[in-house]
Amino acid sequence: MKHNELVKYRPDIDGLRAVAVLSVVIFHAFPSLITGGFVGVDVFFVISGYLISSILFKNLEKGTFSFFDFYSRRIRRIFPALIVVLFFCLTTGYFILLGEEYKQLGRHAVAGSLFFSNIALLKEFADYFDAAAELKPLLHLWSLGIEEQFYIFWPLTLYLAWRFGLNLFLVTLLTAIVSFVWNIAEFRANPVYSFYLPNTRVWELLLGAVLAWLQIFKVETIGDLLPEYFRKFEFSNYKISASVLKEKKAQDLLSLVGFALILVAVLFYNKETSFPRFAALLPVVGAILIIVSGPHAIVNKKILSLKPVVFIGLISFPLYLWHWPLLSFATIVESGTPAQEWRIIAVFLAFLLSVSTWHFLEKNLRFKEGKPILGLLIGLVIIIVLLGQDIYKRNGWEWRIKEYKQNAQIFEGWQIDDPACVQKFKSKFGDNIRYCLIGSVDRDPDAILMGDSHANSLAYGLIRKFSEQGSNLLHMGTGGCPPFFGMIGNEKWPCEKENKALEILEKDPRIKTVLMNSSGPRYVNLTNYEDKTPLRGIKYQYRPDILDPKKAFQQAFYDSVRRFTKAGKDVVYIADFPELDFDPKKCVPLRPFSLESVDAEYVCRVSRKDFDDRNKEYHEIIKSIQRDFPKMKVWNAWENFCDQIYCYAVRDNKLLYRDSHHISLEGSYWLGEKYDPK
Repeated sequence: MKHNELVKYRPDIDGLRAVAVLSVVIFHAFPSLITGGFVGVDVFFVISGYLISSILFKNLEKGTFSFFDFYSRRIRRIFPALIVVLFFCLTTGYFILLGEEYKQLGRHAVAGSLFFSNIALLKEFADYFDAAAELKPLLHLWSLGIEEQFYIFWPLTLYLAWRFGLNLFLVTLLTAIVSFVWNIAEFRANPVYSFYLPNTRVWELLLGAVLAWLQIFKVETIGDLLPEYFRKFEFSNYKISASVLKEKKAQDLLSLVGFALILVAVLFYNKETSFPRFAALLPVVGAILIIVSGPHAIVNKKILSLKPVVFIGLISFPLYLWHWPLLSFATIVESGTPAQEWRIIAVFLAFLLSVSTWHFLEKNLRFKEGKPILGLLIGLVIIIVLLGQDIYKRNGWEWRIKEYKQNAQIFEGWQIDDPACVQKFKSKFGDNIRYCLIGSVDRDPDAILMGDSHANSLAYGLIRKFSEQGSNLLHMGTGGCPPFFGMIGNEKWPCEKENKALEILEKDPRIKTVLMNSSGPRYVNLTNYEDKTPLRGIKYQYRPDILDPKKAFQQAFYDSVRRFTKAGKDVVYIADFPELDFDPKKCVPLRPFSLESVDAEYVCRVSRKDFDDRNKEYHEIIKSIQRDFPKMKVWNAWENFCDQIYCYAVRDNKLLYRDSHHISLEGSYWLGEKYDPK
């Protein structure tokens, strides 16, 4: 088997980098324009795996591979821009972040410096697509974590395989297959893990590595792809011809198909797409086809090799590093999505800073040899690690913002479960416990509150109210799952555990009262109120013929009330509190400054008409169920927030919300006192 020289510099690959980074930047700044722009990261993975593995394969073949040289290049490539961005974030955060926010930033700075941001986010159960993600200025370093973790084990793996005479092509291909299958299996169990774990994402880099091997080595027969043992068989002599790839029409077709696959993913995927799973194949295969089509293919030559496009590719790494912190800090300061003009300014600044970083740092340090440069870069990273660790250990240096601390505490300290509650009921419910709160662990519960995260935010106030009345209320539930039997959520919010808990509670004679609460409009209308983004509907497993989510919600509601009533339980349904179309952080002064002045009295309310319109079908369903089951009581929690004109986020001088659709701890206690089902 013969080998080619390493592929010379290809401007079209830098152009492909530009497509990747612009997709990500536009998605983050203007998510409604390209809902699937996040797949740009997957394109980056393929490019990285292709280029870096090309170097590894070639150096191993020549016998010139050096771990020191390899990691020296990685340090000079990654550290300069990363160090500047991390120092910027810590400095900016010092002036504008609250204690808990700055504490978290310190932790993320340490994780980013040491390339385990993806693991740190995983431990926080931080969903990349959650609204809270926008408040993490270093969230985007998750991808750098995966990439650098890959380059910790991959050179060693290849080196050992080469030393022991293993077939590098098969090692690469089989590892990619294992990673891809792991991605599919892990997604079913835990989608967030599948998104962040290196072992479920490295198949994307490895497919780039497979392509690198095929392009470096001239594969003439099937035997060239197989271990030595198989080459004695006749089938190994079958010729493999790649001559078709040298034809201009074939190259053009491959580049067009590849570009189309990436565009389909960028334009039609959204945050509800099951990702990475099989969906990641589109951008990954698209990137592979563009690379394999060669620099003279129509898309590569006419679009990706244009000088402005290539230049954006050259600054793609610093642009990726800069754009997200600027957008995130703007979101934090505004306590919500900044106005369009501020997002445009943030993107412009990101380009400006990226060009400066590339020109003054990357160009000067990337190819500069010598241990002093390496020592300086490593020393600066150590300083960032020590700073971040100190910020984290000392609670975000709270002395910076003492005058704002009291208001900030409204949004902090929420606990979705109590360890004592979990421990008490673990033997009974096992893994079916998600939320678990109770008035007293020393006696059996006689009432249960079931529901999603909305019910969880109600729980503290209702537990206190029931305790005052001599009752012991247990709260259980699962995020994204209505409190009904037979609910099928989605990969992100599976409801099977709640179903099992409901079946156990149905048969428990100690439980006399069942309270049920969840968001209604989110399951009935399938949209967020704040950003109007579409949501994926729930399904009802006992009536798979019902495809309409609203009808599934109503039928499951009806059947659940019937079952609990038949079991002798008193059923109370809590009609949900209003959702907001703004972030309640706008309602109190949290920071020294804001991008725009806000009239809190005007902002901190929603139109009663909008509320009624959004909840019309939800409220009609509740009334219909109560007509069918007159003994079921209903508590209209929303009435405590609304008059005839507005629904308010602030009542009795109390801020009642911690985000746009969950009440705060103070709001929970305030509302719990008003519990009065009828």
